[in-house]
Amino acid sequence: MKPHPAVLQACLLFRGRSVEEIEALLQKMIYTVSEYPKKAVILAEGDTADRLGIVLSGRVEVQKNHPTGSGVTIAHLNQGQTIGEAVLFRRNNSVPATATAADPCTIMFIGKQELLRMFTADTDMLTRFIENLSERLVLVNRKIEILSAGPLRRRIVDFLLEQAELQSSDQIRLPFSRKEWAEHLNTARPSLSREMGILRDQGWIQFKGREIALLDMLQMKDYIHSVEAAPGDNR
Repeated sequence: MKPHPAVLQACLLFRGRSVEEIEALLQKMIYTVSEYPKKAVILAEGDTADRLGIVLSGRVEVQKNHPTGSGVTIAHLNQGQTIGEAVLFRRNNSVPATATAADPCTIMFIGKQELLRMFTADTDMLTRFIENLSERLVLVNRKIEILSAGPLRRRIVDFLLEQAELQSSDQIRLPFSRKEWAEHLNTARPSLSREMGILRDQGWIQFKGREIALLDMLQMKDYIHSVEAAPGDNR
């Protein structure tokens, strides 16, 4: 199966390339394409990270599992995003987290040696790869901020305000399910639902399914500032 060049334009590695340029690159590249049903494991924690994955379709969930059986969702990857690049060139290049198909998905894989050959022949692609690593680092740092942002209510409000900024609207749509959101916030779903109900009763939000209306962003921002000023507040 050959990936469509227009799909690869969404990948940072190929950003700025025309369909014709990507088509020419594909003719010279060694790669494989695999399809996965929903919930199938794409990469398991502990596997050898010897290839880069590019999501061509569907959605991938990356989760760090604990010996107790619980897990924390680290990221959700959509079309054009990459898997495995962070540890590909480490001396100990074992996969640190499990990547699972959140939906039926198609993944393009490029081996480590083939990537090195491509980087040698095309320094612009190497630059894009480094940019990709930098963007992923920013996302990881953002995840750490969310998990260490104090009380659950603060983490929820912070996330909603962030999504409002990203979506340029006070009428936002969650990028994942309520269950996945709870995992993203490192909390239980009932706790998330309880806090959402409190925010609704305060008149700050309204919600239905994944659609959330931010009714009083000023109060929400004031709340964030008040918690930051009083870190002992457990609301």
